[in-house]
Amino acid sequence: DYFLPRQLLSRGVTKFKMKIINRWGQIVFQTADLQGRGWNGRYNGKDQPAGVYGYRLSVGLAIGRNEHYEGNITLMR
Repeated sequence: DYFLPRQLLSRGVTKFKMKIINRWGQIVFQTADLQGRGWNGRYNGKDQPAGVYGYRLSVGLAIGRNEHYEGNITLMR
């Protein structure tokens, strides 16, 4: 499975950045690819431990507005 907020990306998004952060503040994934798959729970080719990770999204909309979102996701194995 992959984490990517597809419902958000269907709203006329023109630019996009997403970061996944572990509980020590280390960025374990980042992307700006609108057509990408998202995070698969791996970092440097290694499965990450189950637990809670933070995400940060920056989105530019076609109407000229920028939006920012933060939250948590739980990685389950």
